[in-house]
Amino acid sequence: MDGLDTNKINEIIRNASEGSRFYLHKEKRQQELDVKLAQMKEAAGSYTEDQIKRATQQMDEMVLELESERDLRRTVVHVDMDMFYAAVEMRDDPSLRNKPMAVGGPGMLSTSNYAARRYGVRAAMPGFIGKKLCPELVIVPPHFDKYRAVSRQVQEVFAEYDPNFSAMSLDEAYLDITDYLHNSIQALQHESEDLDMGSMASAVVAEMREKIYTKTQLTASAGIAPNTRLAKVCSDMNKPNGQFYLPPDLERIQSFIATLPIRKVSGIGNVTEQHLNALGITQCSHLMEKRGLLKLLFSDTSIHTFMSVALGLGHTSLSAWTEKERKSISTETTFKGTSDRLTLFKLTEDLCQELADEMEQKGIVGKVFTLKIKTTDFQVRSRAQTLGEVTHDPEILATTAHRLLLHEMNTSDGPLSLRLLGVRMSSLMNAADMGPNRQATLRQMFSKVAQSRVSLSDAVTGNENLHHSKEQSRCMVSTEELPAYLHGSDEPSVGSVQPESSEKTKYKSLGKSRSKNHVKMKNLLIDQFLSKVSENYGAREMEQYECSVCGKLVKVKNLTEFNNHLDFCLENSASCDSDLDTSITDVKKAKSQNAHSDDYNIKWKPVNKHTEYQNIQSHKDTNTHRIPTESVTNVRSTSSECSSSSQGYLCPVCDQRNFSDYDLLNKHVDECLNKSAFSQMQREMDVQFRRSEKGINEMLQKSLNAEPVDISQPSSSIKRKGSSRSKKTEKVKKVCNTLDRYLS
Repeated sequence: MDGLDTNKINEIIRNASEGSRFYLHKEKRQQELDVKLAQMKEAAGSYTEDQIKRATQQMDEMVLELESERDLRRTVVHVDMDMFYAAVEMRDDPSLRNKPMAVGGPGMLSTSNYAARRYGVRAAMPGFIGKKLCPELVIVPPHFDKYRAVSRQVQEVFAEYDPNFSAMSLDEAYLDITDYLHNSIQALQHESEDLDMGSMASAVVAEMREKIYTKTQLTASAGIAPNTRLAKVCSDMNKPNGQFYLPPDLERIQSFIATLPIRKVSGIGNVTEQHLNALGITQCSHLMEKRGLLKLLFSDTSIHTFMSVALGLGHTSLSAWTEKERKSISTETTFKGTSDRLTLFKLTEDLCQELADEMEQKGIVGKVFTLKIKTTDFQVRSRAQTLGEVTHDPEILATTAHRLLLHEMNTSDGPLSLRLLGVRMSSLMNAADMGPNRQATLRQMFSKVAQSRVSLSDAVTGNENLHHSKEQSRCMVSTEELPAYLHGSDEPSVGSVQPESSEKTKYKSLGKSRSKNHVKMKNLLIDQFLSKVSENYGAREMEQYECSVCGKLVKVKNLTEFNNHLDFCLENSASCDSDLDTSITDVKKAKSQNAHSDDYNIKWKPVNKHTEYQNIQSHKDTNTHRIPTESVTNVRSTSSECSSSSQGYLCPVCDQRNFSDYDLLNKHVDECLNKSAFSQMQREMDVQFRRSEKGINEMLQKSLNAEPVDISQPSSSIKRKGSSRSKKTEKVKKVCNTLDRYLS
């Protein structure tokens, strides 16, 4: 792109975007930046020479420390595919090779070919502006599945030279070929004695690029240097389809860095460039010259980066980009501004799935999830949440993202309109380091055990199920003749029966039987789990309690049996004058004596929370219920009542006997108890209200026309509270078994 008329290009971009939200946002940001730059210039002019000299001395100490860490023993290669997305589209569609084209959409371009770059069309540019710069521009929608497949082919070539290469994206990677070079030199030492590391490195990289072209029909550019920062710069020197080698020589490195524009260095963008240009720094050598001023104006992190650039230092080990040392992993997408919730949720799910797939491929998990959003007003926000455990499960990521996004939507003043969404996971660790002792949820525990048992059951009865599936499939409807029926829309016709079904139908039948077995085994596991709990609870030692009704010490296994005894004693004392010596053991004995009968099974079921347990016989054949007339005596009824039990169940409250169904009896008893209790409460409230009203009237009458009364002297006219209530005037309660009688 050297030699382009940048003024003309910038004018076209300004005219095309002027008045838009993007333009207004950039203009506002630039105004804020201009204010900061003016303040920085003013601060730089206020420092004295002594202050700058002391700061320069401090920087010299940092330079010596950084220089001591220089390592020139490694050979690092940075490979960058040429216009990768556009090159793949041009390879698959030869008609695009001689046309200016770009990959992306009207909203944003991902990349452009070199023919379009001559017009100023570049990546991260809106497509409509690209059309303004180049009216003949052809915009092709992206196909990321195809790009990933080609990227895997390229990475297979990388692995031949460095199995531990570090892929930075689909189209670029760092390789450390030091070990490969040493092995190659030792193997070829006997053939030629003039081999050196530099020529060997250039030959190896050229061979690598040739293999990439042979395998993918795509070109690549490469940079060879002692560290990652220099290799990145070198890969851009001979683009496209070229390579540049910077030998591990200190003087060569210093001379290469001295004349290098600061914008060529990775990590120095537009804003940083403006800050440095305001101080007169345009080349990397200027960083060293004004290191004292930089010390006074920038943070420690920034000046450390500036000095590393000035010295030509960088990472010599790729471990900084390995998954163990990696701090975070993220993905994001830009789209046309929208406030539709379903669209935003769908985009979020896709991003979470993409992030989860990448994490699973790299074998890493994370614990801190971050959602990044950019509004149509270009306001960037990020919301983070720490998960319960490290994971790369796409469902967990999507659920967390939905919750964070929904919170932003609900707290927004108006409809939240977004143009960018991104997801990131941090606090990373290797999935292998998680260990097998992670705590499983109940659902996971039951599902895993059920699945294993279903698999075992299928293995035992597999042949039988398969045979049954085959026999059943012969009578099924053909999927080819009746596709609508298979979707549940129409009924099958008689003439469509086939002698044999398709393989898909067979597997459907077998899958249904396996699904039923899975559900049965899952329910069986839960029942077994609950039964074990019940057995353990019933296996407790006998406990001894004193009955407050009969005064006896009762030995029971649990409080439920003791409550049964209390109900029994209370019922006998309330309904009849039967012998109180009857205990819960007698009832159990009567129950056990009739348990061997083939026609009847005795079931004990509580009528109500505060009533006794009724015994019901159920006939095995008819499944009907009736009160037993023999063997078992009803705890609630007397002997005379038992003889007439065939007429219906007896209500213990109102003494009605017209309930043939036990559920109806329970419901009626609850209504009677509630009605009696509320009626009694209402009568008591009415009495208290009348008493209070009468007392208030008497007090008012006395205060108006009665003489003062000396309350210190006793008087017959002054009565105690409640003495005016005559026992004769009290209403006689109807005899019925209400709650107060049970608890009195």
